[in-house]
Amino acid sequence: MAEIIDDLSEASGRKTLLKARFTELVALNFKIDPKILLDRIPAKLELDYFEGETYVSLVAMVLRRVRVWGIPLHVAGGFGEFNLRYYVRRKDVDGYQRGACFLKDYVSSSMAAWILGSLFKADFGRVKMKFDNTGFRSKETAAPKVDYRWKVDDRWNRIRVRGRKKMKNTGPGTKVGFILEHSNEYSSRGGRTFEYRASRPAWTVWDAAQANFTCDVKRLFGEEFVKPLAKRPASVFVSTGSDVTIFRPIELT
Repeated sequence: MAEIIDDLSEASGRKTLLKARFTELVALNFKIDPKILLDRIPAKLELDYFEGETYVSLVAMVLRRVRVWGIPLHVAGGFGEFNLRYYVRRKDVDGYQRGACFLKDYVSSSMAAWILGSLFKADFGRVKMKFDNTGFRSKETAAPKVDYRWKVDDRWNRIRVRGRKKMKNTGPGTKVGFILEHSNEYSSRGGRTFEYRASRPAWTVWDAAQANFTCDVKRLFGEEFVKPLAKRPASVFVSTGSDVTIFRPIELT
């Protein structure tokens, strides 16, 4: 059962918390031993699996046209974000609700880190980021390329991925579909678990022809994730993204 902790709107059943354009997204997906995650799962949730395997994803993107409570969050040119996430589900009267929990989230804007941390009841770190992404505009014919860099102490970390071709099948039962269908977000604080429902259209996705990845995993996410992220990713994809609406949270009880 979910207890709604905020006022509801008559039109949609929930009021909007945040609207933004999630753009130029890249996801590196790694298999991981579920034992590493079990102690981190918030109450009322369980790990979700794809063909018996557990996954974490390192995701980077640019957020543009961000509005919180309908008020624009003015960051010129948008701001970069990257995070490490894992996938969970919970059963309700409509079946399963699926979403992601974030092991750690970083953004390039101090203001965004403070506001998002308050909204999502989570700790958003702030790092210096650069991004140079091409091929996402409709007039460009080449497959997209992403190049994200973020500074840890005095060293630059980096994700460079070149798309290969658009994926025709990203529906249920596919590995990419499994990642994409977990669009809700979950967080916990003080033993309380919160669900943030998200709404977005289907995304255009390219698989990767080439991927290079350098990251101080221990410093950013913890030593237990060093070995899993040192392996070859099980899959890599790039997406144009879309406008995304995230609704005010419910507390799971």
